[in-house]
Amino acid sequence: MSRRRGDERRGREALGRVEVPDERRAEERARQVVVAAFDEREQDSTASRRSMLRSAVILAAAGLIAGFALTPAGADVGEWITDRVDLGEDDAERRLWTLPTSGSLLVENSEGVWILREDGSKRRLGDFDEATWSPNGLFVGVSDGPELRAVDPAGVFRWSVEGGAPIEALDWSTDEGFRVAYVAGGELRVVTGDGATGSTVGPAASVAPAWQPESDPASAIHRLSYVDPENRVVTVATDSGRIYWRTEPYSMPVESIEWSGDGERLLVAAGDFAAIQDTRGEALLKGPIATEVDHAAIAPDGSSVAVVSAGSQGTELTLVSKFGRSTRLYSSGKATADARFGPPVFSPDGDWILLPWPEADQWLFVNTEDRRVTAVADVARQFDSDDKGDERFPEVAGWCC
Repeated sequence: MSRRRGDERRGREALGRVEVPDERRAEERARQVVVAAFDEREQDSTASRRSMLRSAVILAAAGLIAGFALTPAGADVGEWITDRVDLGEDDAERRLWTLPTSGSLLVENSEGVWILREDGSKRRLGDFDEATWSPNGLFVGVSDGPELRAVDPAGVFRWSVEGGAPIEALDWSTDEGFRVAYVAGGELRVVTGDGATGSTVGPAASVAPAWQPESDPASAIHRLSYVDPENRVVTVATDSGRIYWRTEPYSMPVESIEWSGDGERLLVAAGDFAAIQDTRGEALLKGPIATEVDHAAIAPDGSSVAVVSAGSQGTELTLVSKFGRSTRLYSSGKATADARFGPPVFSPDGDWILLPWPEADQWLFVNTEDRRVTAVADVARQFDSDDKGDERFPEVAGWCC
């Protein structure tokens, strides 16, 4: 987790004993100096970023000594300086050389969709909006406005269909890969895995649908879960149209649904809580599995849920078992708006969790057994093909296979 060095702490204590006049105006000058230095780092080369930030802190500290006393108001500035520049893991790698376990990542940013492989190599598939893996990573389903396309991992076009409206969410079936579901224009639609035929399931909310894994892919009946306009979770057999179950409306908007790899448990994240339901749509636990939830993801084997939430030590990543027992794996160490994590993503084997930290521009790979952390910095730049430094922090659409 993010660590403060002892010399920074002692420096702040020393500054707090200095007495000079005109504290308020000096405080504002100091803020402007540090903000300007921080903003300039976005225009500098990667190699000089950390050294420039450290220099900014030193210069600001010197200005504070000469300009004002760190009385209670000034002490707030000293704390603010540390919070602004001390985010993320100090020993993070500047490049992702390799993933900690097998598989490939499907990544989305403002430049489109990328594949990042286990050996650290990556390929930009194209300027697409949404993306989903096919079974075993043989293909990738991508959307380009109202168009749904299938491409191979090299970006070679296979087929496409028109959705009639901008595609908002999609998911490729996890069995033999014969179905792709997507939401467009307020409707849930399903197309066969070769793009040949399609059908409309019904009205749906703009939440990614989730195919329920079936034990025998050869005889799959293609069960699909989705969120309807009344904020209910519905599971339907898309081939026959039969509805297996439908929940009561959730009290808060459903933000995501995700089946475990064995098809036995469905994770529902709604508002600030997460719950687990079984194959009949019944809650496995009385009440939510976790509350005050920012993000959640279910382990491939369904045995636990990774939860990101505010805790006693800042933003925390917690592993919650199906019985409700929780284990804290990682904490930001700061309870500030900058110290917020993105959605966690399990590795295919369930041994690692990718924990995005957008404000620190880092990815953290956290081991679920021994809590080891491997951190990678400058993540946005690594998915910036034109090297302009204007890319948004990337989102992970899946870790396969």
